[in-house]
Amino acid sequence: MKTQPNKRPMTPNMKRLLLFINEYYTKHEYMPTYDEMRKEMGYKSKNSISMLIIKLEQRKELKRLYGYRRNIELNA
Repeated sequence: MKTQPNKRPMTPNMKRLLLFINEYYTKHEYMPTYDEMRKEMGYKSKNSISMLIIKLEQRKELKRLYGYRRNIELNA
């Protein structure tokens, strides 16, 4: 997880989600689905996960690959 200058710190939920995605990928060798992330984070709606993913993508912590079910790729 790189920090860029003049960037606001990540929220605890952003850090927690990014850590979960990283650990899940390490264990399974593929990315979790939005539903798996939703359950891990304790949210009722996948939209909450979508918003966190969008924020992490804007921070360049990960990127979404369109057209795939497990559409996340972590940035090194």
